[in-house]
Amino acid sequence: MGDRMEIIMQNQSVYIWIGIDVEEQLLPLKEQALAIEKNIGLTRSTFTIPLHISLKISFEVPLDVYQNVVDDIVEIYQTTRPFTIDVKGIECEDIIVWVRMQDNADLRLLQDRLNQTLLAKYGIPLHPYDLDYKFHTTLYMDDDKNKIAQAYQAIKDTPLPKMLMARPFLIGTSPSGKFGTYQVQQWIPAQDM
Repeated sequence: MGDRMEIIMQNQSVYIWIGIDVEEQLLPLKEQALAIEKNIGLTRSTFTIPLHISLKISFEVPLDVYQNVVDDIVEIYQTTRPFTIDVKGIECEDIIVWVRMQDNADLRLLQDRLNQTLLAKYGIPLHPYDLDYKFHTTLYMDDDKNKIAQAYQAIKDTPLPKMLMARPFLIGTSPSGKFGTYQVQQWIPAQDM
């Protein structure tokens, strides 16, 4: 992380994203999605990081509290038991194609714990999208709505697992918060308690 940390240190802040790693559980879907992405010529690949269920819109933190924020997220992850998440299906919303997850009490509890800790300890507010959060795994994102429509048509009927296991968890960072700049910094297994 040498060059990456130098860039972050120059910025004096870092953007963090948090999620549940589902890469292995959705590997056949990812392989098909990559082939479609290449065939259609989408320009903004989401596959630079593992497939994951997002838990919160990414957020910026000052570099001087970064490690404390990460430590608190890790602590929450480490006290979260594995749980299942039902898969709703593949959906298209504007310029995004995603696998939509069924909201459930375990997901909501985990998200609430993260949001409450981040707000109470670091003043990190909810993003407007966090207020009506749709749990999902992004497959495609592109400014070209025609390409997104093509990608959706090509992948929408792909068989999916009925449910996924929430384990392990991810923390990623970006020096700018811009699409395509995030990288995984920590991979945290769920605890079997």
